[in-house]
Amino acid sequence: MTPLSIDVADLTFHYELHSQKAVDHVSFNVAPGSITGLFGRNGSGKSTVSMLAAGLLHPTSGTVEVGGQTVYENADLMASICYISDSTPVFEDQKASKTLELWKASRPCWDADYAKELLDMFKIDPKKRPSRLSRGHLSSFYAVLGLASRCPITIFDEVHLGMDPVAREMFYMALLADYTKHPRTFILSSHLIEEIEDLLDSVILMDEGKIIEGGDVDEVRSRHSDEDKVAHLNEILVKMTLSSNDAEHMNVQKGSKI
Repeated sequence: MTPLSIDVADLTFHYELHSQKAVDHVSFNVAPGSITGLFGRNGSGKSTVSMLAAGLLHPTSGTVEVGGQTVYENADLMASICYISDSTPVFEDQKASKTLELWKASRPCWDADYAKELLDMFKIDPKKRPSRLSRGHLSSFYAVLGLASRCPITIFDEVHLGMDPVAREMFYMALLADYTKHPRTFILSSHLIEEIEDLLDSVILMDEGKIIEGGDVDEVRSRHSDEDKVAHLNEILVKMTLSSNDAEHMNVQKGSKI
């Protein structure tokens, strides 16, 4: 398994029933074998960007390339990408083991032994139906699917929000330990910035469909820190979101007629 890069250039996307762009001329690069955090408030566009990076949506304009190839409708390439969210399709009314069998057949790097180890760690009974799992166990089951797939690119889109703090910490530890043994490219989209900040190599901060800050984590922190205090990513996100909103408000005022 060779980690893959993600290269996004001037990417725009809007949903058919909405005139406002969900993603507005976004460009970024994710280095192969890195862990990138994708952060923003609700409606910032991070989930749409995640789905575009996974090839699940067709860009309105711009490009998304994975390993130098266009990802959308590229079946071979999409087999190397695992997108996990709280709406990941599973066989809800059949045993969880049925979903595991399907993923084993469709994911070339699937590790059944590792999947069993994770199920044991999260105390998930594979004989249970996903529809009968608690929200926390269902979120953990999604995490098992993403980690055990060991795809060259794995995108976790808010998958851990149903977990309690202990389960989330186990998820982070498992991700980092397996990443060390089997390097691949991760994108972690989350509201829980403080919990995953130390896992990250790079970060993308979004608001209203645009990137408002991004790059190497240490460099981003350095740009917003002073001699007395190191800035944390959640503080930077709030600061840049407010700054972006103020700039937008000023533009509206300039364009208004009295």
